Amino acid sequence: MKRKTFRNTIAFTALSAAGIYLINNNANKYAVSKDILKAEPENYFKWKNLKIYYTKKGTLGSPIILIHDLNPAASTAEWEKLEKVLSKNHRVYSIDLLGCGRSDKPELTYTSFYFVQLLIDFIKSRVCEKSFVVASGYSSSIALMASAYDATKFSGLLLINPPSMSTLSRFPNNSSKIAKSLLELPLIGSLIYNILYAREVIDDKFTEDYLYNPFLVDTKLIDTYYESAHLANGNGRFLQASISGNYVNMNIEHALKNTPVYADILIGSSLPNANFISRTWKRLKPDIKIYSIHQAKNLPHFEKPELTASIIEKSIASAAKKREESFKNRK
Repeated sequence: MKRKTFRNTIAFTALSAAGIYLINNNANKYAVSKDILKAEPENYFKWKNLKIYYTKKGTLGSPIILIHDLNPAASTAEWEKLEKVLSKNHRVYSIDLLGCGRSDKPELTYTSFYFVQLLIDFIKSRVCEKSFVVASGYSSSIALMASAYDATKFSGLLLINPPSMSTLSRFPNNSSKIAKSLLELPLIGSLIYNILYAREVIDDKFTEDYLYNPFLVDTKLIDTYYESAHLANGNGRFLQASISGNYVNMNIEHALKNTPVYADILIGSSLPNANFISRTWKRLKPDIKIYSIHQAKNLPHFEKPELTASIIEKSIASAAKKREESFKNRK
């Protein structure tokens, strides 16, 4: 009887594992079946034996680098509308961060300083001159820390909807480490990840959190985010594991107070915590300039690209003015 029970348990476990594998495999295949995020081989650059995808629009003017939010579903697609406006007067570079979009998605623990090094090396190897960086969401802390680490690569920063200081100060603890470990499990982790990044969940994120006007979202945009999350057989879960484990957070207070690089902030005024974010950044750097876009949430650059572009131009001009004043004071 015991042998029969044991055999039944083994059979049930094997069937369950096979079922979960098929669910995960089919979910990843379906997500990428439309092949929206096509990649041109010449748009990759090699970094630490990994492939990083980027695009370049425009041939004239000073360089601007656009860095999407740190999210496995995000990619250069976040900037599509803004690129068209900015590329009229600038060389615009957009990059898929490691673990996102068409870039490689290695099985490793992602940390903030890994992305800091990636950004600096990208400027060194592809742009080859000081660049104005526009960063969205969690990537704001990456851009800020990189500017503090090597100011010679940056002409200025505009941080769009950066997290609050309290959010960035959450570091790995027992519960977050468990969340990370679960997501890294081969079958169960993939299943959890596929639930987190189901197409319906991404759709809800856009209509409820990302956009003030949910009617702006279209099927292709949802499909693009869905595909981005599931490229490389869903290996974006390793980035998500590090995000859930709080491994990508960093204390940026020292960098904010001491970076010599000019930085402004842009906030979608309809974010529920917009005022709180503004207060936390102002408290640490009272002279920081905070722009606000009315009737916008997490993606003001998608909802109102022309207005966002005009704010970027103002920030670029302010950064240039500050550099000129600093130069005069040194004489």
